Amino acid sequence: ICWTGIGFTQENPKLVRPDWTYQTTFLKDGNIYFTGGFMNGADYSLSIRCANAEAVKVAAQSISAYIRSVFSLYTHGTNSNDDGIERYVEDGIATLTNNLHVQGLRQKQVYHEAVTNGGRPSYNVFVLLEITNEDYKNAKIGVLQSLKEDFEKVHHTEAKQKAEQLLEELTEGT
Repeated sequence: ICWTGIGFTQENPKLVRPDWTYQTTFLKDGNIYFTGGFMNGADYSLSIRCANAEAVKVAAQSISAYIRSVFSLYTHGTNSNDDGIERYVEDGIATLTNNLHVQGLRQKQVYHEAVTNGGRPSYNVFVLLEITNEDYKNAKIGVLQSLKEDFEKVHHTEAKQKAEQLLEELTEGT
């Protein structure tokens, strides 16, 4: 096996990956970072796109987790009837990634390792995406506005009011 790429030198042939490749999400200097990786890709460009897609998925899951957590606190203990808010929240979150628009998510870094095993090259690629706190907050606001509209369409006043309350909390000070 022959390794080449960023992090390897003749003097230091051991793998030295950047710290960010070991974290999926982190906050630094007022920005939020998401990472994704793709291992053993045969095509370098495609491996970068796959790693980027993984990082975008981590970002979408982060926003989804936020929405789930704030609504689960609200819906806890309310599933006493068939028309409970939790059903609408789950349905709304299930379609969240289809309607998610994250503006300001930028590719900050790409790290790769080229591996030759038996004469065939492959690539381990990691991508670091960056978003400002403001853009991240705006993505959450967009999701909540969409959920609020969905709740309004199905005439679920309780869920719509909770979405409006959360929107107000997020938009205070902006």
